[in-house]
Amino acid sequence: MHDHGSFLKHGMGECLRLLVTFAVFFAAIPVQSQDKKQPDQDDVIKVTSNLVSLDVIVKDKKGKAVTDLKPEDFTVSENGVRQRIEFFDSTLTGGSEARQPTTAIVSTEPQPQPPSGFPRNIIALVLDGQSTELANLKHVREGIMKYIRERISENDSVALFSISGGLQLLQPFTQDKAKLIEAVEKAYDSSSVSKTSAIRSLSDDISSLRDRIAGGSPEDLPSTPAAAGGGSSAAQTLIAKHVLQQYLQLRTALSTQQTRPVLAALAALSEGLRPIPGKKTLVMFSEGFVATEALDWQVQSTIDIANRANVAIYVIDSSGLTGGTPKSGALVASNPLGGISGGLDMEQRRRAAAGESVFDIARQEGLNRQQDLLYRISEDTGGRFVKNTNDIAAGLDRIDAEIRSRYTLAYRSTDPNFDGSFRKVKIEVNRPDTRVLARSGYYAIPPSQIVPFSPDEKKLLANFASMQAHPTLPVSFGLNSFRSQEGYYVVPLSFEIPPAAVQFDRKGDNHRLQLEVLGVLRTEGEDKILSRLGGNFDFTLSPRQYESILTDKIFYRQDIQLYAGNYTLDLIVRDRLSGKVVAKREKLVLPLDSYDFSFTEAVLSRHIEPLRKPSTGPADVLTAGSVQIRPSTSREFQTTDNLIIFFKVYNATPMAETGKPMVSITVRLMKDGKPAMKPIDYQLTEIEAEPVPNLTFANYIKLAGMPTGKYSVMIEARDITQRKTLKQEASFVITQ
Repeated sequence: MHDHGSFLKHGMGECLRLLVTFAVFFAAIPVQSQDKKQPDQDDVIKVTSNLVSLDVIVKDKKGKAVTDLKPEDFTVSENGVRQRIEFFDSTLTGGSEARQPTTAIVSTEPQPQPPSGFPRNIIALVLDGQSTELANLKHVREGIMKYIRERISENDSVALFSISGGLQLLQPFTQDKAKLIEAVEKAYDSSSVSKTSAIRSLSDDISSLRDRIAGGSPEDLPSTPAAAGGGSSAAQTLIAKHVLQQYLQLRTALSTQQTRPVLAALAALSEGLRPIPGKKTLVMFSEGFVATEALDWQVQSTIDIANRANVAIYVIDSSGLTGGTPKSGALVASNPLGGISGGLDMEQRRRAAAGESVFDIARQEGLNRQQDLLYRISEDTGGRFVKNTNDIAAGLDRIDAEIRSRYTLAYRSTDPNFDGSFRKVKIEVNRPDTRVLARSGYYAIPPSQIVPFSPDEKKLLANFASMQAHPTLPVSFGLNSFRSQEGYYVVPLSFEIPPAAVQFDRKGDNHRLQLEVLGVLRTEGEDKILSRLGGNFDFTLSPRQYESILTDKIFYRQDIQLYAGNYTLDLIVRDRLSGKVVAKREKLVLPLDSYDFSFTEAVLSRHIEPLRKPSTGPADVLTAGSVQIRPSTSREFQTTDNLIIFFKVYNATPMAETGKPMVSITVRLMKDGKPAMKPIDYQLTEIEAEPVPNLTFANYIKLAGMPTGKYSVMIEARDITQRKTLKQEASFVITQ
């Protein structure tokens, strides 16, 4: 006889808690089916067909917005050739009605029109927790709430997001002010991962170390421990040089960790807004960040994606009023390039200072360098950067006035050759003494090139077929789908890697692990890329963490939100230290909503963890009661494990007597086609309301005493009221 039970009520007893978990919980707006540098002075957009959509602001000679223009008042030319305006949307403050509102969908397909009553103004408010410190979050929240109360109208649909490690949805798009204010009030933990203070402190220490090193004559500066042995001053200088090298490496790492999630979030939000009709604005509250040279491609790609989706990005400096003198008190900052010889070749100069290139150092030094990217992203997407104000609401009012004064024009280019070249666009109005503010051109890019990939990632994708046929890294993948809001699904992607299959770089007592994950999502049968997944993961494990992971598996999880449909996911996982790699293609079928009795594919697991502090975002789909379940994608178990079985049941019919559904669950364990234990029966009656009504099955079976070998678990679900029965089977292995 084998023990079994529900850990919702009885607890699981001891279970291994994985100390290092690779998980990216990405709760973005849904993905739906559907590298060139920009010139220094040019503000550009990108398109993937001959429909070009862009926003236009017209001001009179006093700087006041002109809001009463009609389509016939505008003239558009591309590379000197006049274009015919096919879509026109008036300003939100103008007196005229919109005529054929543009959807900003870059496609040759017929353009969907906004349904009657559909909000014309789409606003995404984004809290940058990667840079905003907790002390500054209070006045940001107060300013947002005042803006919502006083400026949001029935024509507006607003959502609230937070970037804290990943992109989190705090409140979906809504016209309900009460829901928005409630979400803002709960946004206390949005700055819990801010690295701004750490980077600022590091920069101060770096300046201090440079001052100390610069205090001696060049001939006095030792280069080796032996040279430093002659005197304590020389030894201290050598120590300072080595510490400076480590500080520079750490600053680069922190800057990358701070910047990459923000850029990925802005790109994901913009891409998610692309199919949405209306005027689209993203307002981010941020203290700024510095992108290393290695992230230049991602910065430009983020701008390109926003421009293609016709999303204007505005940024408000969440640090408020700032002084104009260096915090160190120095009148002139230490010269970070002083040790770089002009006689060195370019490669030596790029590698001259630990992990930071000369260009990276230059980006970090000086006043307010963290704001350079905020200027670039906002200006290059048609937005604005608002800084040096403690009145966040006033900054939002300025932005609000501007976005409500935008016209949206769309034309179908007369040049069908989309070769990636830059095309200059000129917009004129037939009213004297006016000034037109609009992007100056666009790059005509093929559909598959708009999703951002680094040069190294492009090489990986080009070799996908070869890596798929000849994998060198053993990885077990899992895809599970759970219903979310109407028509949408949350799909956790997870995988496990045996620790013996990867290479660890030992440094002292710690071990370093570097994994690269790259996923490409497409609609089945189409080449157009809907979204990219994954990232680069660099972890330093303590001795305790390293010992723990050796007895388990390396685990990764990323959640995707998708609309119903058929998709193809190409996934590449590479161990950067050993070069081992695997590529796998998965098909994903997500049916349209129905009212039929159904249940999800069972998740088998041997790990649970207590739920962390509840967030203000959507609940994790892999939770039951107060615990979180980690899928065991390898489906390998030991006799000391508990076999956890988890799935959700939808559309069970309530009983007339109780008003509650009753679903009978029977679980059978089979080995070699024969029963391995007696069937176990359960009953589900309690409905969980979120994210959609469901019955959750979460129970375990102890595997102690069972022989090794291949097993299958047979699951039968019966709706007592409807008298309908569903069955599924899941295989697993007991190794020892």
